[in-house]
Amino acid sequence: MARSLRMVSICLVVTAFGACAGAQELSRAAPRHVHPRSLLQTAAAPASGTPATIDVALLSATDAIALLCSRNITSVAYVQALFAHYDNGGFACLNSFITLNRPQVLADAAAVDAKAAAGQSITPLCGLPLAVKDSIDVQGYPTTGATPALAGHIPPYSAPLIDMYKQANGIILGKMNLAELSTSIGSINPNIPGNNITTPLNPYNQTKIPGGSSGGSAASVAARIAPWALCEDTGGSCRSPAIANGAMGRTMTDLITLDSILRSSNMTSTAVGSIPDPVACNAFIDPNITLKGLRLGLPSNFGWVNPGLSSQMANLTNAALAKLVAAGVVLVPFDSSNLDQAIAVSWAGGTEAGGYELPDALSRYLFRHNYTDLNVLDIFNGINKPTIKSGYEPYINYREFQRVGSDTDWVEYLSTGRPSVAKAWRDTFAAQDVQAFLYPGSAVTVQALDAFEPAVQFDNGTVVSANTSFFQIDSISTATALAFPIGMDNTGTPAGMQISAPPGQDGLMLSLGLAMERMFGPMPAPPTTAACSGCTANVSYVPANYNATLDGPIPNATETWTSYTLTFNGQCASNYLTSYGKSGPVGKGVSLLDTTGIRSNYVNATMLVPAANISTAG
Repeated sequence: MARSLRMVSICLVVTAFGACAGAQELSRAAPRHVHPRSLLQTAAAPASGTPATIDVALLSATDAIALLCSRNITSVAYVQALFAHYDNGGFACLNSFITLNRPQVLADAAAVDAKAAAGQSITPLCGLPLAVKDSIDVQGYPTTGATPALAGHIPPYSAPLIDMYKQANGIILGKMNLAELSTSIGSINPNIPGNNITTPLNPYNQTKIPGGSSGGSAASVAARIAPWALCEDTGGSCRSPAIANGAMGRTMTDLITLDSILRSSNMTSTAVGSIPDPVACNAFIDPNITLKGLRLGLPSNFGWVNPGLSSQMANLTNAALAKLVAAGVVLVPFDSSNLDQAIAVSWAGGTEAGGYELPDALSRYLFRHNYTDLNVLDIFNGINKPTIKSGYEPYINYREFQRVGSDTDWVEYLSTGRPSVAKAWRDTFAAQDVQAFLYPGSAVTVQALDAFEPAVQFDNGTVVSANTSFFQIDSISTATALAFPIGMDNTGTPAGMQISAPPGQDGLMLSLGLAMERMFGPMPAPPTTAACSGCTANVSYVPANYNATLDGPIPNATETWTSYTLTFNGQCASNYLTSYGKSGPVGKGVSLLDTTGIRSNYVNATMLVPAANISTAG
């Protein structure tokens, strides 16, 4: 069944919490919203219910808060209902959780209920559970970053935003799975014996990636395991999984709280975000916003990533643009060549600067947590994913080898490289007379796990880097942005687009989120029983032997361009998954799979939208 859209927000979390909760100490400008409503007027919270009568798959976070604060359901009963949904649907096979401590969650919920029974206020969150990406510290829970060396290491304190959440009478549901050390948009973690590291799976189709690096966070919300979740983002780590899981995602630029978060750099990356239901809980929303007359800049090319859109992504994009134009949106095409050039110049420098910061960022984290039994080399030596280890080696082992980059390179990137991208973005935006830019979230629809990383293939045989998303330009330019779902591909997996505006336009993005939710409506919920129920995914690493380039030759029959295979151990609820990947070539990355098991590759589409879908009037 469908319900109100979920949202991934890359923002100062306390801004969202303060506006939702009316916690004036978190957001002085926020009005008091004790019972925030869903954005969709048709998604009103049920008036009453019990765990026996409430279908948690239909409860949004705002619905849940209304019931919890009215005491029509206790926090303990709600948590028990979430656990029952998780167990009955066999969702453990999705690998969304790294740490799920049920007794602790129930104890925390009982404490909120006891507070209410004693006549004390439990507003504004009233015991609402929050799932937290396992790169954000929660006292009493390990923060592992999905890397073996940090397993079992429990921080002595929580991140400030977690403290604020608890002070607002929220509780923690668990720590969520992610790409190891937040390193990829696929969240693929191979199963290396002895490491106990798993790959989070997409609840819509368990052969697909869940996006990354916050794959477990978004998957838990999409599967209705959690009402909302917390993530962090450097280059799409909240927005990519939002799109892959039928959610909305936004970047925020007003305020940032980054303390007590495991991250790879201190100066060049990372914003914090949440996956709440939906944007209704933010004080900056204009509920009367309309799309009629809205001017959106539409880039004529995306050279900073790849040669174009897949045919299926182009079809979905065209349909969405036609719908927006019919609603009165004015699409303004513009040449984005200067953005292409700026990102090309800056990308290498940004990668170098991030790598330069890596050992210092990890050392700082270990020092601040008093982890005297670990050092940076311990983390490096224990890395689970071979491609991460090989990529980090020149940065981590700088004491044994010549350190990559220099202080001068780092300062130059921060003082000139990154600002030059931001300036190019602002100049381009200012020249268009538009309210926001609009473009696809990715060049392709959500890929199969064994057809992704380090490269993907179009149907004409062209192989390009798996870095097919369009999020980096907004990250580097510090734009505020919102990713939103536009429909489903031919395998029943969500697809999406993104809008972006200059820094400080958070209210506009949130208001447009409201408008887009009204326009495109809720995504259908994934099946209430996971197809992988009864079995476990096994992701194996098989080194690719083809070096994907934009204009390189098509791989021959002996060349492989993806590094991972996927099989399932045990008897899955779906016979198709039980036999998946157990015949045919290994490591070939043979494309997407639809729900009937028919393979369907992509066709190269050079760009973008038929002229009939573009209006310059008004």
